[in-house]
Amino acid sequence: MKKRACFLKVKCICSNEQIIFEHSKSEVRCLVCNEVIGKSTGGKIKLDSRMKVLERLE
Repeated sequence: MKKRACFLKVKCICSNEQIIFEHSKSEVRCLVCNEVIGKSTGGKIKLDSRMKVLERLE
């Protein structure tokens, strides 16, 4: 059985590393600098182009 969603470890422009849900239903912001990390698209989250995915956590 294939998993449909997972968590992502992302790095913000302020160097904070944060774990977010790939199918988040709301806007996700950095806990340190309050910068928008990604926005909900109704499916997978659309990450801001300045954020970097470090790891997929399944």
